Amino acid sequence: MTASPPPSVRSDRPRRRPAPGKLAAAALAGVLAAASLAGCSSGDDSASDGGPVTLQFWTYTLKGGDPAAKAIVDKYHQEHPDVTIKLSEVGGTQETASKLLAADKADDTPDVVQLEYRALPSLVVAGAVKEITQDVASVKNKIEPNIWDLTTLNKQVYGVPQDIGPMMFTYRKDLFAKYGVKVPTTWAEYADAAEQIHKKDPQAYIASFSTSQFEFFAAQAAQAGAQWWSNDGKSWTVGIDSEPSLKTADYWQDLVERDLVKVEPLLTPEWNAQVNDGKILSWAAAAWAPSVLYSVAPDTAGKWASAPLPQWKAGDPAVSFLGGSTYLVPAKSKHAKEAADFATWLGASDEGSKLLLGLDIYPSGNAGRAVTLTHEPPKLMPQQKDFYKVADQVIKNTTIPVVWGPDVNLAQSGFTDALNKAASNKTSFRDVYRATQKTVVGDLKKSGYTVTQ
Repeated sequence: MTASPPPSVRSDRPRRRPAPGKLAAAALAGVLAAASLAGCSSGDDSASDGGPVTLQFWTYTLKGGDPAAKAIVDKYHQEHPDVTIKLSEVGGTQETASKLLAADKADDTPDVVQLEYRALPSLVVAGAVKEITQDVASVKNKIEPNIWDLTTLNKQVYGVPQDIGPMMFTYRKDLFAKYGVKVPTTWAEYADAAEQIHKKDPQAYIASFSTSQFEFFAAQAAQAGAQWWSNDGKSWTVGIDSEPSLKTADYWQDLVERDLVKVEPLLTPEWNAQVNDGKILSWAAAAWAPSVLYSVAPDTAGKWASAPLPQWKAGDPAVSFLGGSTYLVPAKSKHAKEAADFATWLGASDEGSKLLLGLDIYPSGNAGRAVTLTHEPPKLMPQQKDFYKVADQVIKNTTIPVVWGPDVNLAQSGFTDALNKAASNKTSFRDVYRATQKTVVGDLKKSGYTVTQ
């Protein structure tokens, strides 16, 4: 079961940080007023005449040849005979977002689009996404508030959550035991474990260090108390070079310089081989990691386990979601009402949420999540019967927001290239964060935003 790789709070649980919805609302309160969003409410859609319609659905989760995807589409067709769902497989978030913006300019958009949560703010600002608050009003109780927060800006809903990525630590349980290494509960313990593993086997590493995991580094900074983007409704604040953020840069640079993590991109043939050979022993990612690992190292099944993510501050289990995606209705959809109905059914209804389990993802809907608690564990760790209970508790502890700015793609590109060079050349990671800060601030100002540093 996976979310999109590289993203429920109990009322009696004290919150250590502001809820994501409050920060996200502030983050776009000012810019939404300037965005051209006329006609963005699907409640006023006049293109839907009540007759048969075909919905063009851009997705990378529902694949046309997948029996589970076919079962979902067939079920919706059975219940809505006047609606035909046409699947179009698309690439990753950045590629699809660019494609959607181009389609918007050409007045030829699809009706439903699947994208990762981080793409939402820039698309809302661009006026390319409809506001669907009223469309989802009847199912708001079907998804927990901290998950709706991922698609809520300025108290308006712009997408139906599909899947989520509660951050977890997946590790080779057999090799940790062989080397006498305790499962780390803090990042300090993680560094100690990395040292022990590499000392016991100089060819083995606790993990790889992949410079392309932009969302992971943002989540790390958020867990440490930083916010890379925030807004008070009037101006943006950029905190990529804030001290809590820079301390996380120092932490990873120390591990890289001491050769305690392997500088290696994820999911390359080399990385896959090292995972299979027991030379990369863990992955700090999310609940979707076991599915990805199983796809590249099926013969290691039964040797892994998952635990909550290590903490910067002992006793504070709160983390961010990592990855995950949402269903959006483009602003120029010709069948926006039907599109919103389909997205709502698939992502939030009891029936749709349960059906999403067949796609090997971690559903956002409460019904799908409830089923996971009695679901068989991932194929990677069939012996860990409490996997989904652990993941569900992580979700309840997930209260740290990661607010994305309108220039996230620019930031990601510059950050990734610079960090890759710094890791290879053993130069300053702090300089990478500072340079990215400067680039982001300059771009926001150039785009007409007020920036307070």
